[in-house]
Amino acid sequence: MPVEGPFILINPERCLGCHTCELACASAHTEAGTVIGAVLAGERLQPRNRVIQVDGVKLSTQCRQCEDAPCVRVCPTGALYRTATYTALDQRLCIGCRLCMMVCPFGAIKVATATVDGRTKKAAFKCDLCVDRPGGPACVEACPTQALTLRYPYEVIREANQATARQFLEALESQQCLGSTP
Repeated sequence: MPVEGPFILINPERCLGCHTCELACASAHTEAGTVIGAVLAGERLQPRNRVIQVDGVKLSTQCRQCEDAPCVRVCPTGALYRTATYTALDQRLCIGCRLCMMVCPFGAIKVATATVDGRTKKAAFKCDLCVDRPGGPACVEACPTQALTLRYPYEVIREANQATARQFLEALESQQCLGSTP
């Protein structure tokens, strides 16, 4: 059985729209590692997630780490590729064509100015789950309301199965109580 990789799950009921996750993401992807350090060093802050508002609900959006990722299929240079656990991006190979951005069903990829191998160019940016960061995704760690969590598909499925089983048991108990009243 293949290992299914993690993804970041948002609980919109907890999201304040404070953008702390964006700042944490952007600074985690700088050499300085902090917002102030990056600004002082002249580094660009490029978050790989974005807080949006839809019908009065605020939520963070980022790459869903699709198993059969449309961005990977459409990338003409192989800059986007699938590892065993996540969808990765090699900005050195990116030509900034925006095809990945156009096909992403979640709007989770942006093309912006990047410094790659000492030169400035347009390149794609997307969530990489902070795979090189010992503490895991910076956005998850920084969220003040714990609206973001790093989850694995099997955990989500197990929780959904348990919730459904509970509802079924409650319905059975309710049915038995109805059947036993004279």
